[in-house]
Amino acid sequence: MNPMRTGIILLACIAVGLVGCTEDSPSQPAPGSEREGGGTPDGNMDTESGDGDVSDRQGDAGPVAPPWGDGLVHPFSPQEALVERTGNVIELALVASQKVHNTPYGDVPGYAYNDVTPGPTIRGRVGDELRVTLTNDLLTPTTIHWHGAHVPWDMDGVVWKMDPVSPGETFLYTFPLTQAGTFWYHPHFDTDSQVDLGLYGMLVVEEEETAPVDHELLLVFDSFEEVKHQETTEHTHVHGGTIVTTWLVNGALAPEVNFPAGSRVRVRMVNSSNGGYLDLRWPGMRMVAGDQGRFGGVRTPDSLVLVPGERAEVEWRVGSEEFNLLNQPHTLMGGEAYGEPYSMLTVVPVGDAPLPEWGDWGSTNTEVTPDPDYTDIHYVFTGSPRTGQWLINGEEYPDVTVEEVPAGESRMIEIRNLSPSHHPFHMHGVSFEVLSVNGVAPEEKRIEDTMNVGIYEVVRIKVTNNNPGEWMVHCHILGHAHNGMMTVIHFLP
Repeated sequence: MNPMRTGIILLACIAVGLVGCTEDSPSQPAPGSEREGGGTPDGNMDTESGDGDVSDRQGDAGPVAPPWGDGLVHPFSPQEALVERTGNVIELALVASQKVHNTPYGDVPGYAYNDVTPGPTIRGRVGDELRVTLTNDLLTPTTIHWHGAHVPWDMDGVVWKMDPVSPGETFLYTFPLTQAGTFWYHPHFDTDSQVDLGLYGMLVVEEEETAPVDHELLLVFDSFEEVKHQETTEHTHVHGGTIVTTWLVNGALAPEVNFPAGSRVRVRMVNSSNGGYLDLRWPGMRMVAGDQGRFGGVRTPDSLVLVPGERAEVEWRVGSEEFNLLNQPHTLMGGEAYGEPYSMLTVVPVGDAPLPEWGDWGSTNTEVTPDPDYTDIHYVFTGSPRTGQWLINGEEYPDVTVEEVPAGESRMIEIRNLSPSHHPFHMHGVSFEVLSVNGVAPEEKRIEDTMNVGIYEVVRIKVTNNNPGEWMVHCHILGHAHNGMMTVIHFLP
């Protein structure tokens, strides 16, 4: 690959399941490696054409189910990572390097894992041990953060009291997969720039029970905006605008995908955008899982607002009529914006069959923990787009007050947003239960690691120290975190 010295970058999308492919590099496993999850190398984005056309990806759809073969995972999803599996140990390699992204708008220099953006989808099962060797072929340091996964603190990829992976070096990330759900990975060093440049991918951890679906589709959404970039030891950030007008889905602009008529589809979604908010709608909306896996039952919202860093799993029923995944313009400076909903993706059925019955996803206890009348920790968000300074409790990272929580104890945290912007609140290493939003408890138990805190909202959560470490707490609008809106909570061993 030719070294990239200067360029313009865009990538800040949430592409649920962006295209994946392997490269001719040290990250390529030995011949005969097992491919987990049933993904196929066919049907991925044409990285040469860059015109967003999906016809080459989809192949010739015939009147058979599924039209792409016997695999569960749709080929428009990112390609599954090539892994070595020995018992319950999964090993793979990721190489972070420079890459010229071929987009519907032309060539854009950036970064990629294994020469692909999104990076290869890593798939495992609860109880597996994941071993990922990162090689840094960039000119700057980098790390990998496992967003939403409860990893050991020294595997979290943050540089609070730890060094990043220097250029030319390797690092082994190893940790058990303890939660089922849809997670993602990205750097946590110069995060605002490196994610924009294309370093992100999906981590799927499968539950023990079988999902009541016929197919699975992974979607990684990424907002498309121009960001100036200098490939040296420093990056410049010029994020403009508060509303995203162009989104790519798995690297494609408004693609089409085919599914057999009469089938049920589990769709895993990730918003990998630096600051773009999605407001998604489709016929018969049905959510089955969020940040931390399956819900107690199912949810049927009027729309699905997916904030930066957030994930969701939904169920689609495919009949004989095509339908669109729509996005309503949405702004972090106030919510739903002017403009009509527009199509992000079109589902085109193959064959003729009625809508199938909904899948039975089961149910569990959904009782909400009562909100007590006390608060242990306050996080107050302030800042201004005029000054570009964003603070928690009046402090700018890394000069922050570190809260401490003894092992096994819980804390009631109140988050107050006194700024003129929404903020996706994210905690590393643990998940939390939402007790109330503006004094109103959720209708059922809500476990998150990333959630939106609206302008002047008050959100109360319960956090338990069940994973020792000095964990980052920050806004997942990456420009806000870069400009100070980040702190640390210390879970004592």
